[in-house]
Parts: sequence; structure tokens; C-alpha cells
Amino acid sequence: MKPLAIVLFLLLILVSCKKNKTENKLQYYQVGMKHSPADWRDSAFVVATSNPALVLEITKQLTLPVAERKMVAGELVRGSGGYNKNGTHEFLWRLAEDGWGLIQFSIEIYDGSPYSGVDSDTAYWFNQMKRFSPWSSYISKEIIP
Repeated sequence: MKPLAIVLFLLLILVSCKKNKTENKLQYYQVGMKHSPADWRDSAFVVATSNPALVLEITKQLTLPVAERKMVAGELVRGSGGYNKNGTHEFLWRLAEDGWGLIQFSIEIYDGSPYSGVDSDTAYWFNQMKRFSPWSSYISKEIIP
């Protein structure tokens, strides 16, 4: 009887661990800009989330014309997380994986550009602003790793 109980206990742990990995799986999205920036590195960046409500909102946003999509806004974190890139350029920052969302409006001080703004003056953005919400940003597509 004890071996059966041990096997059942181990199976329960295995199923529990697998369920948590599935629930916390990050999904990645490219953020585009509605204007044409002077520097190609300012044209896009990547965000990630495991928030099901945000994923559902993004799915709905992707069906809208670009002009009607909400902007991206969130908390800045140091490092690219291994995914915040635009082409060959890896950013020095990312938006906190579950610390960002989609909004209609933002105050001007959080507006900026991914490369010529945030990457070029990380000390200012991390120490003073702590948030980033480029006015021309929108979710352009899902990225499948």
C-alpha cells in the first residue's frame, strides 16, 4: 500500500508542476510604432506576458486597424530578458513581464523612443521615469519562439 501512495503522491507533484509551468508560460509580442522613426532601432521592441486577461485583450487588439489600437505602457526593468530585441539590436531594458498593459492615453513625460530615448539614456529612464509608454506604440504581432 505504501508504494502505491508514494507513486500517487509523486504523480500529484508532477501534474502540479506541469500545470504551473503552463499557467506561467510567457507569450511574446512585437510592439510597433505608428510613425516612421529616423533610426531603425526605434521602429519596434518586444514585450512578454503570462497574464491571460492581457493576452485576451491583445488578441482583440490584433483584429483592429493599427490606427485604433491602444498604446503599450509599463514599468521599466534593466536588461533585455533575452527577448527584447529589434533585429540585431538587443535593448538594455524591457517592460516588466507582468507590469505592463495597453492604454488609451498617457502623460507626455513617459513618451519616448525605444533606442534613441530609453537605450541612449538608461540612467534617466530608470532613475527618474521608471515607466515607458511611447505614444505611437501598438501591438503589431505575436512572436512565436
